[in-house]
Amino acid sequence: MSEKKLKFILIGAGQRGQTYTQFACVNHGYELVAVAEPNANRRDYTRDTYNVPEQQCFRSYKDCFAMGKIADFAIISTQDQMHYEPVMEAIELGYDVLLEKPAAPTPQQCLDIYKAATEKGVKVLICHVLRYTPFFRTVKDI
Repeated sequence: MSEKKLKFILIGAGQRGQTYTQFACVNHGYELVAVAEPNANRRDYTRDTYNVPEQQCFRSYKDCFAMGKIADFAIISTQDQMHYEPVMEAIELGYDVLLEKPAAPTPQQCLDIYKAATEKGVKVLICHVLRYTPFFRTVKDI
């Protein structure tokens, strides 16, 4: 019995997005099937590095989501103040989401995300990667 290869989309291909994508593809064999990134250099780098078809490379997450649900999960690593709208759209489409911290700029938006994910039956996982850095490990040890 073969294990299903998970597919994902990337919304925001900056440093964090690249790190998560590399980890997902290299360490787990997942497949990046679409990228939304306004910066052409980052978008092109991601396309070329992960063999994403040109027609599935977008400047805007809205254009990516217009395709419907085309993958198993979404990674959203846009700028901090830009998480809310794409995560809400991803949830509406039925994506499980890996969401860069902070989840949203306001407590109410965080509650909205929780409520929408609960109602839709999807998972939203918030990345708190700094807790594993040497600096924070040292602080914890102290």
